[in-house]
Amino acid sequence: GLILPPLEPQLGVKSTKRASIVGVALHSFFSQISHMPAWSKLEFCQFAAAWAGSAHCPCRNELDRDGKIEDFATAIENVRIRDGDYLEEGKGERIPLPWEILQPSLRILGHCLLGPLNSQDVKDAASFAVRCLYARASHDLVPQAILATRSLIQLDVRTREAARANAATNSNANTPTKAKKPEILLVSK
Repeated sequence: GLILPPLEPQLGVKSTKRASIVGVALHSFFSQISHMPAWSKLEFCQFAAAWAGSAHCPCRNELDRDGKIEDFATAIENVRIRDGDYLEEGKGERIPLPWEILQPSLRILGHCLLGPLNSQDVKDAASFAVRCLYARASHDLVPQAILATRSLIQLDVRTREAARANAATNSNANTPTKAKKPEILLVSK
């Protein structure tokens, strides 16, 4: 399907079209993301967090302090999501984030956060970036962005809790069990 109407050639780019052009570029990035190396995904997450400009905002972690997930703040410390861990000097700065840029950015971050083949570093960086974007959306009072980022944060929390529960279950599975005899099936002719 057609994402946006075709852009006619122009000498200069009007500020009203910049977001659409960047959105198309981000959509192209997303269409090839499963073939990209981890370093490319990590850099995008760093840029997204820097674009949000909310790396040191305390409301970035407000969903982590929810009553249902009290120990998640501790888990975040264990996965190295702290102020500045995924922000390098010179990696962008706070920019305007209209929905045309934010929507494809959240798709990319969703893939980085929930993709089963992504490394833990990519997932951690995406988690940090989504939380920064949530803080930015909360400050800017953008309902679409708040809903989208909050949903990604909740998916991240549930995924990490499920992984932790699965790890606990697997650690209990190391107890010795009696070996089963192989089944022999008899076939009559």
